[in-house]
Amino acid sequence: MSIFRKNKRPKPTSYEVLNNNVDYGTRRIEQLPRPYSCQVTPYRELEFSERTKRAAQAVVPFLLPACKAILIGDVSVGKTSLVNRFCHESFDGDYTATLGLDFEVERFQILSQAYSLQIWDTAGHERFKCIAQSYYRNASVVVVAFDMTRPETLLNGKRWLDEALRLNTAPVLKFLVGTKKDLLSDQALCDIELEAIKMAYDINAEYWPVSARTGENVTKFFRRLAALAFDYGVQRAMETNASLLQPNGNSLLNLYFLRKEKKEKKFLKCLNCTIN
Repeated sequence: MSIFRKNKRPKPTSYEVLNNNVDYGTRRIEQLPRPYSCQVTPYRELEFSERTKRAAQAVVPFLLPACKAILIGDVSVGKTSLVNRFCHESFDGDYTATLGLDFEVERFQILSQAYSLQIWDTAGHERFKCIAQSYYRNASVVVVAFDMTRPETLLNGKRWLDEALRLNTAPVLKFLVGTKKDLLSDQALCDIELEAIKMAYDINAEYWPVSARTGENVTKFFRRLAALAFDYGVQRAMETNASLLQPNGNSLLNLYFLRKEKKEKKFLKCLNCTIN
């Protein structure tokens, strides 16, 4: 007769909550963050639009689709280091090339409304280009990154942007981001910034110089990106839903504006009526 030994159940694994040093207070935004330079941006709004502020103050909360932001540019320009600095407050000097694509999600509270930012870190290697391009579609934001110590990566940025825009027919927010700012002398920084500003004007993008090593301008840049995407996203949703007579599916944003429209019509009807 066979004899079987009962296996002991493994003890449940305990997990330690790791402190990644991220200041999540930076994910709460109540005022539209300022650009790096008011002269080098096509987005000259000083504050959130009135439409966005009215929608954010509505009793019925709304849910916007997550913002898809893609980072493109030559290999080793520092795209992954930029993402890691913002998402994890970390910097690794040992460079490891991105294989295909990496993905991060950051959650914000903008004007007290929940908003998610999807950051798609694409590979710069030519052999991964076909894989990366398959994820370019439906982007709301395109970030063209270049290495400020290698001017040729700035020149290649136009080609990367053209490929991304070819796969996105809808309007997108565009940013030109120079990395490794800490490695430049004052004179070298001035020289490359003149060329970057010309490029930003040419491609109609907002310019930011950053340093993933020191963290300079990284958080400011992503806060600006998320706030602008939120503002533009709300305005597009309102323009789309303005003429709707019925709420579409479970869209709480549609429901809010439908109720608002009915309330205004009822108020006007009361004003026009006469009492004998």
